[in-house]
Amino acid sequence: MSILDDIAKGETHDLEFKLIPNEERVKYLKTAVAFANGKGGRLLFGVSNDRTIHGIANDKVYAEMDGIANSISDACSPRIPIDAGIENINGKSVIVVDVLAGSRCPYFLKTEGDKDGVYVRVGATTQRADDATRRELLLLSEGRSFDTEPCPNAKIDEKRITALCSTMYRIARKNCDTEAERRSVKRITTEQLEAWGIISNVRGKWVGANAYALLTGDSAFAVRLKCGVFKGDDKSIFVDRREFKGSVPELIEQGFSFILSKINMGCYFQGLYRHDRYELPPDEMRELVINAFAHRSYIQHDSPVFIAIYDTRVEITSPGGLPRGQTAERALSGFSKIRNEALARALNYMRFIEEWGSGLPRVNKIFGEYGLRDLSLEDAGIAVRMNVYRPATGNVIAGLSNEPVNPEYTPKEKKDEVVNSKNSTSKQNNEPVNSENGIQKQKNEVVNPENATKNDRNEVANEAVNSENATQKQENEPVNEAVNSENGIQKQKNEPVNEAVNLDNGSDNRKDETVKAVYIVICENPGIRKPVIIAKVGKSRATVERAIAELKEQERIEFRGAFKNGGYYRK
Repeated sequence: MSILDDIAKGETHDLEFKLIPNEERVKYLKTAVAFANGKGGRLLFGVSNDRTIHGIANDKVYAEMDGIANSISDACSPRIPIDAGIENINGKSVIVVDVLAGSRCPYFLKTEGDKDGVYVRVGATTQRADDATRRELLLLSEGRSFDTEPCPNAKIDEKRITALCSTMYRIARKNCDTEAERRSVKRITTEQLEAWGIISNVRGKWVGANAYALLTGDSAFAVRLKCGVFKGDDKSIFVDRREFKGSVPELIEQGFSFILSKINMGCYFQGLYRHDRYELPPDEMRELVINAFAHRSYIQHDSPVFIAIYDTRVEITSPGGLPRGQTAERALSGFSKIRNEALARALNYMRFIEEWGSGLPRVNKIFGEYGLRDLSLEDAGIAVRMNVYRPATGNVIAGLSNEPVNPEYTPKEKKDEVVNSKNSTSKQNNEPVNSENGIQKQKNEVVNPENATKNDRNEVANEAVNSENATQKQENEPVNEAVNSENGIQKQKNEPVNEAVNLDNGSDNRKDETVKAVYIVICENPGIRKPVIIAKVGKSRATVERAIAELKEQERIEFRGAFKNGGYYRK
């Protein structure tokens, strides 16, 4: 990118303009310190804030350049690495000073000291660093991760360590979608936690790191999540707000559940089947919530992660800017920069994080398949904001019906309710079916799938389709399409409710009800993912997983496709 391109885009987190070097000496020194403490940056002398190129007088430009380089060298500590030169732009001389990202942070102004003289970039401004930022800079320069630092007040003993290992193992298995993957999960051990830096043994006594407190939800290192729904596109009108506290795994699930409960669901029809789909892809939204907790700065652990849902977008904001060496463009292209090493390893074991650096590119790929805009990533220096843009009103899901569906709702309508014929009007299953030829009303149309026997169902089917006057097939009539003309027995090919009757084994009524509900949802939504099944059935994740396992054992359902893109189907 040329100097003119830099000037055209204006001041940014890594670019600043200065008009006259001598008059702005203190300001450009603070900016140089901030660039060195961050990702580096560029100072342009001879350019005003309104992007006008004034230049430096030719007879003074070299002296000015030497003066700038000497000032930065003499006034800052440790010594800041820079590269200075002169560019001729439209006949005017501009001094270009490139400040490199330092490796001996924190850098500071000598006159202000190593506490008050530390500066960082926040957006396009230079600000004095607070205690937490100075501490993080020091850890980075020493090659340490904050989450591996000791947490002195964390409650830890052999019993709690064993409980953490069991919890991580359970979560890892729960996040598996196939039985083969579940069998491959190995139990986590105390030695593994110690190798990751989550715990350490000091003179025979266990000490928990900050990552240990984050994984256990220890009150010594409380982490919060704030969620809100707002009317319109700003925060002036609250519709709903929640605040959660707990461990990182718990907060991830709570944030994900909150999003699913507040966004819309659309539906579409494929043949006689109705498919329900959230306006935003659930797996990818979960990925973004995980990202917010995995890569945030925990030095200011009392600062919460924010999830804000507006009419046109969902914002997920995590404290702390992007890690040094990372940019929004690089992150969206797949470059990964780990800030919390021990926590990242634990989340990887628990199947929250799968492939390093693959998350955001995959998210945008799926967004494209949904007909959504790409995710945008904003680095404000003190926080990172991810913006997910919702479909326009009246077009909940591109190409789909915009009928809102409650996530707790389990579809009960038969699929033939949407098929229109020349002589019939589409109605719900439980309404009488009339035709031009005077087909009699279905007397016993409503069947309780839990109590009806096979004979009952056949009798009802026969009564619904047989009539003295029903001699002619009605073209495109979905009821008659399902009738076998040779034996008069109605075959309900696409009706999972009737088949679910056979799942009753008389052992546990509540358990059977869940198994039936899960089976019906899978039959009516081929390729459905586990999070959507949970939302539709309205049961806990563990309860739904047990139902899925039982249906697999009975060879009634199967999982097809890759782990990230596959789903459950009726066999």
